[in-house]
Amino acid sequence: MESPITIQQQQEWVVAGIRHEIFMRVFPTLRHGLVGPISIARMSVSIVRRLLSRGEVNKAMLNEPVERMDQQLAEAVTGIRALQTWEPEAKGTAIPAEVLRQGIALMTASLALRDIKLDYVPSDTQDLDEVRHQPFLYAWLALLCYFEDRLSEPATLRIEQKEPKSVCVEITRSLYDANQVKPKPSVRANIIDQAALETVAAAGGLRLTFGEEWVSFSWA
Repeated sequence: MESPITIQQQQEWVVAGIRHEIFMRVFPTLRHGLVGPISIARMSVSIVRRLLSRGEVNKAMLNEPVERMDQQLAEAVTGIRALQTWEPEAKGTAIPAEVLRQGIALMTASLALRDIKLDYVPSDTQDLDEVRHQPFLYAWLALLCYFEDRLSEPATLRIEQKEPKSVCVEITRSLYDANQVKPKPSVRANIIDQAALETVAAAGGLRLTFGEEWVSFSWA
């Protein structure tokens, strides 16, 4: 007889499903970041081949393209190794500001397609105490996805650390012509709503406070 599914298992599946949706949204950016250095390395290979085909090659002519290949391949290896962040059992830690910048980099292009800009204001006093990288990153991305799904007109998200261990995201509406037809939000099979956002945040031990035009993201 099979053991009954526990409430904890159900909750873990829900969190895993939400995280999968978030990962699929940022995957195109991750893929582009990995392919970019490899594409440049391939261009360098083409340069070396052309030099070799001429039959008159010296060490000085080959140094630059070879060094470029080495640099780009090293960058690609670093990017591939960084994918372990997304593994379910990842235990790595990171400084909060670094994770915030990582999430911004991953979501900027997707948000721009919906006329949503990100205005990140770095904190004067950075929190150097490391946090668990993966749950923090997923919760932060969930918050940005929440705004992506919620906003249906041009806006700017001002991201600022006003208090220790807390970041506030404020919505600044763009000047909008009342007679202009509002853009329709794209239809998504899965939407990161407030319930999904709070679920992912709670799973990572993070707290959210909602205001009328802002959301505060806090960590212990």
